[in-house]
Amino acid sequence: MENENPWVTGQSAWRSFTQVHPELGYKDGPQQFYNFLRLNREALVRSGVLRRAKKRFWIAHQARFIELAFELSTGGQLS
Repeated sequence: MENENPWVTGQSAWRSFTQVHPELGYKDGPQQFYNFLRLNREALVRSGVLRRAKKRFWIAHQARFIELAFELSTGGQLS
């Protein structure tokens, strides 16, 4: 059975984002992910793209994370 779950770990969503948008100059890795969260966590959580799992780690809706992270990074309009 194929995995159709759109939710992945936050770091996995971050890795996908850095691969899809290399033009932004972000690097893959946990420190870069947490630096990004420091500035953008509230917007990501408020939009339902990012959630805390087991009060320990972040999970993200992968496709929506990539879209919203791009908007946050480029000053685009948040919907």
